[in-house]
Amino acid sequence: VAKVGLPSGVCDVWERLGRQEHCRYTWDTKTNNNKSFSFVSRCRFDRIFLRPATKEGVLRLYPDHMALVGLEKLDCGRFISDHWGVYCSFPAE
Repeated sequence: VAKVGLPSGVCDVWERLGRQEHCRYTWDTKTNNNKSFSFVSRCRFDRIFLRPATKEGVLRLYPDHMALVGLEKLDCGRFISDHWGVYCSFPAE
């Protein structure tokens, strides 16, 4: 995160949760055929950044789960988007 110039204390939630492979690629022409390409491209374009909320030094908001959404085709046989959506849950105290 520091490489892209974000403020200190800001984290990439996918990295924070251990770089889980199942939600790595949000743009994936191997799985999503909404766009026609003569090559396969898999990228993580879509991200969630967080600066955790704290109170008296104790985390009050933190990520605990991340998943991709929009992986099912619509009745018309297409995906809702050429990108997968990112779902993340944040329990709060």
